[in-house]
Amino acid sequence: MPPARSYTVVDVDSHVYEPTDIWEHYLDRDYRIIARSAFWHELDAHGIEVTILNGRRARSLQRSGLNRQACWRPGMTPEQIGTLDPDVRHASTPGATDPLARLADMDAMGVDRAFLFPTLFAEHFPLIENPDAAWALARAYNDWLLDFAKADARRLVPVAVLPLQEPSFAVRELERVAKRGFRAAFVRPVFFQGRFPNHPSYDPLWKVLEDLDVAACVHPSPGSTNPEWSSHGAFVERVAANLRIGHNVAESIAPFLDNSTFLTAIAFYGHMETYPRLKLSLFHSGAAWVPLALEKSETYLWLFSGIRDVSLEPEHVFFERPSLVSFDSWESSVARQPDVFENVAAWGSRYPNHDTGTVDEVLATLGRHEVPGPTVAKYLGGNAVRHFGLG
Repeated sequence: MPPARSYTVVDVDSHVYEPTDIWEHYLDRDYRIIARSAFWHELDAHGIEVTILNGRRARSLQRSGLNRQACWRPGMTPEQIGTLDPDVRHASTPGATDPLARLADMDAMGVDRAFLFPTLFAEHFPLIENPDAAWALARAYNDWLLDFAKADARRLVPVAVLPLQEPSFAVRELERVAKRGFRAAFVRPVFFQGRFPNHPSYDPLWKVLEDLDVAACVHPSPGSTNPEWSSHGAFVERVAANLRIGHNVAESIAPFLDNSTFLTAIAFYGHMETYPRLKLSLFHSGAAWVPLALEKSETYLWLFSGIRDVSLEPEHVFFERPSLVSFDSWESSVARQPDVFENVAAWGSRYPNHDTGTVDEVLATLGRHEVPGPTVAKYLGGNAVRHFGLG
């Protein structure tokens, strides 16, 4: 186990890999038939994953025997992952679905507390066409995740999914999970049935997030299963198809494209002025792009004379609000610019994705740039504790 530190290490970006129990045991029995055609996931007798989405076989997230979304475990290096034979089926890491194994991995990593984000529900769930089925599946997922987190309610912090297919259902599910102790809710920055999350129909949801003091966790997914118009992932893959490099390009490009699109959109529409107490949180896309997106928004707002009561100063839009952005272990921009990120950046591991980073790696990155100790403590836990109100 890594040596004890004088500050709490909070991993703001870790994931679960959803088990079939969600569909088989947590989903309301009355909804199991309709869910089979809306969104259903199971393992067959040969261990092959089957995912049905809107009555059709969904494109698998696994393009080989290696589950890139759940293959890392403590001690593995990028070189070791790169040597795994893709033609051989590899088991997923137990900590992705088993809370006790997860806690053991956190001990090995030196992580005190971890936020739990979805994987299959991040990629497939927003594409469900039936709003009622989406609501039932959201309840099932959130109930399962809460039970997962009960293994250690202090260390494991669940992030709820919301059925944005219907804003009223999303508000009701948010109110339900908030009563059960959820501090954060997952929002993927893509179109839900033709509506982006800044659409006026979602105004009640943002208001309730603010009123209930639940952090809005804007977290992208590669979008490799999406229709092209609904996220950057599918478009990126089509453009990059002729590269023939053997792996998806969207995994490295689409997350920050989707998050920056979202931040630019809400900057233009005065979202933070409307909800000044909203805890805006941006995850799984790095942090370096945030100042650039805000500065470009500031520049182009000058060209729209019809916009009123929207701040043109980036610090008013993000840095002086209750905002947070995650950064990766290898990301040097946060280390080089503590004057920009000191109070808004928080480390995330991406566990158990193939590109998981470790506490030792982020400390090495920060150390190379001689980041002061108090700032390191903010990056690795202090900012997250403050932002989410962790006791």
